[in-house]
Amino acid sequence: MVEWLYSLPTRQLAIYCSAFFVVVTWLGLIFVRPFLRLWVRRQEACNELVAYAYSGFSVFYGLLIGLLAVAAYQNLEKVQGAVGLEASQLARLYRAAAGYPEPWRSDIQGMLRDYTLYVIQKDWPAQRQGRVNQGGALRMTVIESTLIGYEPQTKTQEILHTQNLQAFEDLATARQQRLLAQRIQLPGVLWYVVGIGAGVNLVLFWLLEARFAVHVLLGGIVSLFLGVMIFLLVAMDRPIRGRVGVSADLYQTVYSYVMRWDEK
Repeated sequence: MVEWLYSLPTRQLAIYCSAFFVVVTWLGLIFVRPFLRLWVRRQEACNELVAYAYSGFSVFYGLLIGLLAVAAYQNLEKVQGAVGLEASQLARLYRAAAGYPEPWRSDIQGMLRDYTLYVIQKDWPAQRQGRVNQGGALRMTVIESTLIGYEPQTKTQEILHTQNLQAFEDLATARQQRLLAQRIQLPGVLWYVVGIGAGVNLVLFWLLEARFAVHVLLGGIVSLFLGVMIFLLVAMDRPIRGRVGVSADLYQTVYSYVMRWDEK
């Protein structure tokens, strides 16, 4: 896939995809269809044969597009779950840190605030561009070292500390899943199949016999919907980078409603 597509706004991407297929269809009707007619002009019942082939092709191609759309949506949900888990564990750990004595309480909560802001302002924009910053991992290491260095003095503190260590492990796991989500995408070979199928779709349509005005109208409608389907796959293909994807809103919500009120 062309990388610059993922930097386009959603509406602009939809317009580009739809317009591309409509224009290609119309150009083919003008410049390619006359040569194709030379091959099939002596064939009796040409439209019936083409319609038979077109209907069989549409079943398989439509099934492929549908399955790919479902797979892309499932990838999107999986990443959304990892992001939601990381955000919820941040809120859980921040609240639980209030049970530590000073200065541990302020230190741990300050580190969690710093990590959350880093994800919102630095880590997430970098992932949207296909990069992974090291600042988040370094911050997680410092938080882990601080938690491990705490020695509970009472049974209650020991229980609280054990739960917080488990919450941190869940947080680290969710963060790793989010980072790995940057590589989640449909295999390139499937995009080749989608592209070849789109080309076959256009060729079969050009083979149909109809008045030029009717051909142009029907071709525009069919290719417009084909472009919309391709746009849907492109937009959902990469859950982090795609425009119809996961955002950092959950982290912002956690920071605004759980952490920021007592920030100094």
